[in-house]
Amino acid sequence: MIHRTSRAASLFAAIGTAGALMALATSGCAPGGYYNRSQGQLDSLVVTQADMLRRIDRIEKKLETTREGVAGGRASSDARLGELSQRLGVLEGKIEESAERFTQLNLKVDNVKQRLTATDAAAGATGQAARDTSGRVDPEDAYSAAYADISAGRYDLARDAFRLYLKHYPDTEVSDNAQYWIGECLYATGDFQGAIAEFKRVAEVYPKGDKVPAALFKAGVSQARLKHNEEAKKSFRLVIQRYPKSPEAALAKERLAQLL
Repeated sequence: MIHRTSRAASLFAAIGTAGALMALATSGCAPGGYYNRSQGQLDSLVVTQADMLRRIDRIEKKLETTREGVAGGRASSDARLGELSQRLGVLEGKIEESAERFTQLNLKVDNVKQRLTATDAAAGATGQAARDTSGRVDPEDAYSAAYADISAGRYDLARDAFRLYLKHYPDTEVSDNAQYWIGECLYATGDFQGAIAEFKRVAEVYPKGDKVPAALFKAGVSQARLKHNEEAKKSFRLVIQRYPKSPEAALAKERLAQLL
């Protein structure tokens, strides 16, 4: 970049040269025509130098603006990166926390299963209801353990866990749910006939349970999978008649229309 002092020195040098030419002309050492030409060249040089100075000033201003913009952009980028880094740290912390909670839940599920199994083993050995050394298993923990299995796609384990739950807790608020999930486990593994029996058992054992509409509908779906269309129609019509305002009733109407 051309420094302002250098530019000024160049201008003064040019003016000095022109001045010398003028001095020669006035002293009679140079013809008048030469002086006139030199004066014209001086004027042109001054104008050119001034124009160049203005152009250089404009370029310097643009460079300064660009430099400031780059610096500002870098500062903005640094701030953005800092913010993203902070967010990433928070997310990593949450992931670690979730992983720890998941591990604790797995340990809890395994503990519940072991306690239920120990209780059953003791009951089988004595021929009567038994309690494990740590006291009776909490029903909520037992249900959560079984539900964790079905959520993870461990349908065989979930089926056994829900059956074990019903054996110990046949009359809780979620016993009908446990019975329903047994049917879902069988359905998921392709045992449609077994699933039908378990779904129907929901309505038989827990007629006032909130899972009855879903169980009857799923029984119809299982029957349709086995090509037992007439039985499936009966199941769907039963859902529509008994529970007309339920979500399952709307689904049953759609399924029934497909079979007609």
